[in-house]
Order: sequence, then structure tokens, then C-alpha cells
Amino acid sequence: MSNPTNQTDALPTDTAQTRRSFLGKLAVATAALGVSRVLPGSLADAATVQSKAWASGMKLDIQFTVATKATGRVKRPYVAVWIEDASGKTVRNLTVWVQQNRLNPRWLEEGLRRWVRENSALVSTVSSATRNPGTYAVAWDGKTDKNAAAPQGDYYVCVESGREHGPYSLVRQKVSVGASAFKKSLGANGDIEAVNVSFAKS
Repeated sequence: MSNPTNQTDALPTDTAQTRRSFLGKLAVATAALGVSRVLPGSLADAATVQSKAWASGMKLDIQFTVATKATGRVKRPYVAVWIEDASGKTVRNLTVWVQQNRLNPRWLEEGLRRWVRENSALVSTVSSATRNPGTYAVAWDGKTDKNAAAPQGDYYVCVESGREHGPYSLVRQKVSVGASAFKKSLGANGDIEAVNVSFAKS
């Protein structure tokens, strides 16, 4: 009586190799599917794609006009200009105008309500004197508040303004920072009459 023959061994060589190749590909696909179920899409992408570093020598210039069309006795506005990441966390404070002879916490909280939510503890260390209505400019060099280099990617430019007995104003718009220069208008709102940005070599 002859011994039983293994079915794979009984197959022609080409057929056996094709089956092994298919089973190998199936195992790889199954493993990849398992990883995608464990990791959300953004985390799975982060595991395979490394963020590019901020382009050397580039900076984001931000020009804004505030309260020049206000009428009557115009109080100097509280103003904050800062950068947020895609999740809404502060990356860099660029300028904050709140210091006056008599700082009124009520107007600070009402006038800079978004900035205060994340950064109220920084008022004494990052703020400067209030200024008259006008056009001003600040620049972001790609560094965070902790002096670390930020990566390329999507960020929000935030310009917020408030005056005692005046309107609350906020312009918050996304910019995609890469390696190429660009210019963009971010619009206006209330006392913030214009916000324009340009990304170029410093």
C-alpha cells in the first residue's frame, strides 16, 4: 500500500510557487488591514509620513489694520496676533497689546476671548502696551513659544481685537506653510479691517 502524498508536493512546481506567493500577499494585506483598524487614519499616516522641517530662511509676514474707521472717542484696542496648529492649540504668540495704566480684566476677557482661553497665564510675560488704531506688521520665523522649530503644514493665523464699549473682532484663517512662497488675504471682521500674509525668504 503506497504512502499518502502531500497535496502541495503533488502539484506542479509553478503551481505550488504561485500558491505560496498568493498566501504571502494575503498575509501582508491582512496585517495592513489590522494596523489600519487599530490606528485612526491620521495616526496611521503619521506612522509612515515624516513631517518636513520648516524651510530654511523662510518667514510668514502678517500685516493687519485695526480700528482706523472707528468713530467718536476711540479707546486703544486690545489686540492679539498668534499662530495655532490644526487642533487649535497655540504654537506661537507674536504680539499682544493689553498693558494699560489700569488693566480692566473684564475688557481683556471680552476683547480677547479666544486668546485668553489658551494663554491667560502669559499676560504678564508676553504682553506690551496698547497702541493707536493703524496698520501694523509682525513676522513668524517658524519657531514655537518654546523656541523649537515648527514643521511644515497647516496652521491658523489668528488676529483678535476688542475695545472698551467697542466691537469684538476675530480673523482666523488657515495657511499651508511649505517650501514655496505665497501671498494671501485673510479677510476682515469688525475693527480688524484687513489681514494679509506673505511667506517668503527673510
